[in-house]
Amino acid sequence: MKDAYIVKGYQGIMDLDLSSIDPKFHKEVINQHYTDIAEYKRDQQERPPKLRYENTIARAYTLIEIDRQALKQVRQCELELQNQHDKRREEDFNRNQQN
Repeated sequence: MKDAYIVKGYQGIMDLDLSSIDPKFHKEVINQHYTDIAEYKRDQQERPPKLRYENTIARAYTLIEIDRQALKQVRQCELELQNQHDKRREEDFNRNQQN
């Protein structure tokens, strides 16, 4: 998919994909997309801060990403620990085989 056919969205509004839209309607659809974004921004400003996108959905995505990174780090530590145990068992096995 070409980037020329993608118009960036804004927070709660997804990107606009023009690849399946007749080119004669592109200008109209793009203008409507920007109008929707402006309306969305006005709506967000009217909401109480605790109900705005950046304080609800965006915050949740941030927390999920932090959890993902922490889980990745825990998995890495567990893998390193398992590798140490495996290496120690292999050394013990080799030592016992030589005797």
